[in-house]
Amino acid sequence: MNEHDRRGDDGRDGGRGGGDRGGAGPQGPGPGGDDRGPRALYQLIADALREATELASKEFALFRAELAENIRRLIAGIVMLMIAAIFGVATIVLLTAALVEWIAVLVGSSALAALIVAGVTLVLMVIFALIARNRLSLTTLEPRRTRENMSRDGDIFSGRKRK
Repeated sequence: MNEHDRRGDDGRDGGRGGGDRGGAGPQGPGPGGDDRGPRALYQLIADALREATELASKEFALFRAELAENIRRLIAGIVMLMIAAIFGVATIVLLTAALVEWIAVLVGSSALAALIVAGVTLVLMVIFALIARNRLSLTTLEPRRTRENMSRDGDIFSGRKRK
């Protein structure tokens, strides 16, 4: 028997199940395929909230573990950088001493060689100190572009014209 044979002449289902209603009826499952009713909906919501909380908790634990690992790496990197700086200073001292010895051989005096090397390093120190002072001054560290942008934004919001 096909679908047309089960229906009566008026096209309605003859009460035998099937048809176009999707199986929703007093005895059959509801639209979601679950016949437990509103209590099942509350349970699904509660389960979803519980699982979302559990997921958020696991994500936060992963974040903390990742952050701890990154902090350990950062500290290890800083320690290695400090060790490299110590070896760098030692290298500079040894190179400076070697330079003094070499110049002493050329000029014939250890004291004069030390004065020449000290004079050159003093000039370099002054140059680098002036550059550092210029770069670290409050006027160069001031966030001018941000201040100008904020002033421009304030003018736009207040409707004022800029000069």
